[in-house]
Amino acid sequence: MGRVCGGNLRDRLDRLTGLLCDHVENLVLLDVVDSTHAMARRLIASMDDEELSLGATVIIADHQEKGEGRGSRQWASPTGGLYASWMQSGIDSETVARLPMLAAAATLSAVNSIGVLDARIKWPNDILVGGRKLAGMVVFARHGEAIWATVGLGINIDTTPVLDGSNGVQATSVAESLQAGDPDDWRDTLITAYLRNLTQSLTDPGPALATWRRHLIQKPGDIVTVRLASAAEVTGVLLAVSDEGFLKIDVNGDERVISGGDLIES
Repeated sequence: MGRVCGGNLRDRLDRLTGLLCDHVENLVLLDVVDSTHAMARRLIASMDDEELSLGATVIIADHQEKGEGRGSRQWASPTGGLYASWMQSGIDSETVARLPMLAAAATLSAVNSIGVLDARIKWPNDILVGGRKLAGMVVFARHGEAIWATVGLGINIDTTPVLDGSNGVQATSVAESLQAGDPDDWRDTLITAYLRNLTQSLTDPGPALATWRRHLIQKPGDIVTVRLASAAEVTGVLLAVSDEGFLKIDVNGDERVISGGDLIES
């Protein structure tokens, strides 16, 4: 595996290389970075401009100075979390469209594997425990002659960041759920399980999509409010969730299909 690291990360690098070699071809391990998601996008732009391909690659950092969430919002990324971006070229467009759901299901199964069993999915791909945010994902795709995609992942491990609360949700952490355990073991187990689950779902998405739908907090009949990218808010009765992961909402008798946005907690 290719890698970038400081000397103080060598032991962890060796350990992760052994754990992840079946799931990715390249591992980048960093002490600090602006954002693993931003780094992945830069790598994609460079490789695509040079018409190069890249096998499955994961970038992991202990701390992000400008972590990114959905909608260009900042993701609080203090030391004590798991921050990673997976990327790959040559993915088909149907799989890329499903990545928000596949990544959420992979994350949920990963946190289950360390004993956080009451996690749920808030549409489209936030992981909540007891109504508080444990993890989130952001997906980027670059379409062209070859399709590139990256999924950024953040999980609060042994620190609970302060969120801005604009969506009515506050944060929690693995440590708050489990109360006892080794944070380093949690990180290694989580990233290994996440990448294994995500890799499997790329070739066999059915089980992951079923997991995503089964663990959605929002159910038909619920009244929901979605904040769109334009900052407009849509409130109505949830009719269904489509196979593409879109919300179908009854707004005063008219059906609206919402493909992206943030659910606002009342």
